[in-house]
Amino acid sequence: MYSDLHLENISDLVIYILIKLSQIISTVINPLVVAPITFGLLIYHDQTHIPRHLLFFISILFTAILPFFTIIYYKKLGKLSAYDAPLRQERIELLVIAAIYNAIGFILLDHLGASQLIKGLMFCYAFNTAIVWGITIYWKISIHMVGIGGPIIALWFSGFDHPIIMGVIIILVGIARIILRAHTPAQVITGTIFAMVLAYVELTLLFL
Repeated sequence: MYSDLHLENISDLVIYILIKLSQIISTVINPLVVAPITFGLLIYHDQTHIPRHLLFFISILFTAILPFFTIIYYKKLGKLSAYDAPLRQERIELLVIAAIYNAIGFILLDHLGASQLIKGLMFCYAFNTAIVWGITIYWKISIHMVGIGGPIIALWFSGFDHPIIMGVIIILVGIARIILRAHTPAQVITGTIFAMVLAYVELTLLFL
């Protein structure tokens, strides 16, 4: 059954399964997926007179859709070795562009009068992405973990306080990134703490 994989023993099979599971986890729970889900929960859970569909469209446009097509474009140009930009140098320009997208999204949400938490989260995306850009010039911090930590804080403030589920998601993604050798444990832990602490400070001091 596994002859094509040249598996010599059970440990090879276990490693193969772990890698495949890690790839699935990293693909399913990545920043471009987490952002629309988070904004969707916040926006449709919020009591507002502003058309929710408009707020949601703006949110996903500047945190997921535009970044996604930018990645596709950069891959087509040959600037990326893979769609997840595995090399640190490949991420620098993309992070600058993402920060600009997020900043425009924040300006639009603020102009429309979105709730403090919704526009606050977009501010976190813009500001924290800019900081991650600065860090990435020198060190490959985990963008996956940064993209999870901030939204978890925002959801917690909104009443979606499910620590066990949130903790499991953080642990699963963190371990997956380490198994895939995309990041070291230090890069994963730093990304998580960085995002959660900054999001908490920014939201409490500036928006809530």
